[in-house]
Amino acid sequence: MNDLSKTTRNIWLDSPKKLFENTAVTLGSFDGIHLGHRELLNTLIEKSSHEKLIPIFATLDPHPRLIFDDNFMILTTSQEREFLLTQYNISAIVHIRFTRNLASLSCRDFIKDYLVNSFNAKLVVIGYDYHFGKGREGSPETLKSIGKEMNFNVEVIPSFKVQSKIVKSSTIRELILKADIRHAIELLGHNYLVCGKTIPGRGIGAELGYPTANMKFPSHKLLPPNGVYAALAGVELQSASMPAIVYIGTAPTFEQTKKTFEVHIFDIDKDLYGEQLNVELLDFIRPAFKFKTLKDLKAQIDRDITETQKRIKLYSSKKQ
Repeated sequence: MNDLSKTTRNIWLDSPKKLFENTAVTLGSFDGIHLGHRELLNTLIEKSSHEKLIPIFATLDPHPRLIFDDNFMILTTSQEREFLLTQYNISAIVHIRFTRNLASLSCRDFIKDYLVNSFNAKLVVIGYDYHFGKGREGSPETLKSIGKEMNFNVEVIPSFKVQSKIVKSSTIRELILKADIRHAIELLGHNYLVCGKTIPGRGIGAELGYPTANMKFPSHKLLPPNGVYAALAGVELQSASMPAIVYIGTAPTFEQTKKTFEVHIFDIDKDLYGEQLNVELLDFIRPAFKFKTLKDLKAQIDRDITETQKRIKLYSSKKQ
C-alpha cells in the first residue's frame, strides 16, 4: 500500500453545510473497501476526470448497523478506510456522521441536504444494491428519478464477481470469522488490515525472547479467531512491508483471560510503545492452545516463526 496521501482532505460532517462546487460523489458504507467498492472508486476517478468534476468519497460513519446492532462488527475502521484510500486520487473523504436522527431523514431530504446542498453533486456513483434514507426507502431507481429533478446524473455500478460469486462485505466477514484469510483477501483485493496504537502488554513475549507490540483498536473491529497469523507490518503512516507474526487471543499457558492482539516484527530493534501500527494479516498459521511448560511454548513459537517466514516468502514471490 502507498504511504498516506498529503493531498486528500479528511472531513467530518455533523450536519449539512456547503463544502464544494461541481463534484462527482460516490456514496456508501464501504466496509472493507473490497473489489466491488473499487469498481465504484475507479468509475468515480475516471468520470470525474473526464467531466472535470471534483472526486469526493462520502461515507456514513459510524457504519449504520453499529447504531442499531450492538453485536455488529466492521471490517474497516474509519482510520483503516482512510489508509486504504490513499492509492486513489480523491480530493476529499467526507465522513457523514451517522445518528438516529439522520436515519429518520427521508431519502429526498438526504439527497437535497447532502448531495445537492453540501456537495453540489453533478454525478453520483453508487452500487447496484445501495439503499438510503428512512427505512432504506431510497434505491438506485429513486436516486436516478430525483437526480433528474435536482440536476445530477447517477451511475449505478453492477455487482462484481469472483469465480461467479458476488463480492459482498457480509461474505468477507464470514471468511474472516472462519480464519480463512486467504480467501477473504481474494475478495478484498488487499490484505486484511488492522490499524491501532501500541500499548503496554503482558511482557510475556520479551521474556521468551520474542518481544511483541500489543495493539489497541475499536471494540467493534472484526478480528479472526484466536491463533497465530503471518503478517506484514508498518509503523505510523508507512506501508506494511516488514515481515511479522501475530498472536490473537488470551494467554492460557499463564492463566490469563484478557484477549490481546500482539505483533512481533522480525528484524526490528525499536521500542514500539505508543507507535501507530498498520498490520496486514496474510494467512492463518495455527489455533491457540495451552502449553504445559514454557519450554514447550518457546519451541512452538520457534516453529511458528519458521512457518510464518515460509508463508511470507511464498506471498512475496507471488506478488513479484
